[in-house]
Amino acid sequence: MSTMISVTSPVLLPDTEAFDLAPASEGAGGAARGWRIFRSIPRGPAPESGFPVIYMLDANAGFASFHQAMARAAGRPSATGVSEAVIVGIGYPEGEDIRTRRAFDFTVGPSRDAAAEPPRPERASLHGGRDAFLRFIETTLKPAIAARVPVDPARQTLFGHSLAGWFTLDVMTRDPGAFAAYVAVSPSIWWDEARLNEGLAGLEDLAGLEYLAGLESPPPRLALMVGEWEEALAPWQADRPEAAEMAARRAQRAMVARARAFAAQVAATLGPAAQVRFDRMAGEDHASILPAAMTRALRFALEEGHGRAALP
Repeated sequence: MSTMISVTSPVLLPDTEAFDLAPASEGAGGAARGWRIFRSIPRGPAPESGFPVIYMLDANAGFASFHQAMARAAGRPSATGVSEAVIVGIGYPEGEDIRTRRAFDFTVGPSRDAAAEPPRPERASLHGGRDAFLRFIETTLKPAIAARVPVDPARQTLFGHSLAGWFTLDVMTRDPGAFAAYVAVSPSIWWDEARLNEGLAGLEDLAGLEYLAGLESPPPRLALMVGEWEEALAPWQADRPEAAEMAARRAQRAMVARARAFAAQVAATLGPAAQVRFDRMAGEDHASILPAAMTRALRFALEEGHGRAALP
């Protein structure tokens, strides 16, 4: 005899909330539509200094996994190195064209590959929202979170994957005081490597100032992670019909080599007071790395009092 099963309701994610938020003033990209904000609700009282906060980009795709990773790890902080924190996911309302909106929010212009092609006026408005998006985070989102829960402004982290990882590195190099720590997972450095290098050169000019010398406040911390199979075909991809095209694209983008080199450049630029970590994660590719990187990202974001990590 078969058993009839009826679906009565969706599965809910405990200790979380979601709300839509738009900038108070006009002129920010996405202002008319706003952003969907996902927030984890800490269990237990806040530390005296407030909770650390991790701002996660592309939250529609990964907030639930990130929240669950923190909830599980924070239950045994002595074993995991992860304590209770607030995760704030920045995503988009249902029905939005997420691919188009994220490409606008995370970039200042088209990729360098596209920039080399003849101009296409119909694509002119698809990029360029980077400054407005960061302004929304700084002037609207951060105050909204601080109004909901006690936060530690000195322990705020930006977390991004893929193109959001490029945005994360761009913010670190050009607006380093926006966050105390930055976690870039599989960053699309190839999108506009020249701009990142220009921003890094600007940091080098600041390296002698009190801000980056650690006399006034410590330099920004960086964790950069990339999957083993992001620059070559993974064994399970070798027989796919599009394998040759995939291999050529991955070789051109050189995700692993560029990530390793950029991490080393940041470490050299910021000097011995900085904490820079590079992880080449075995067995992972561009799609699979995200959940595998989350606990490492949490541990890095929440650790205190550690010196510079070694670069392999």
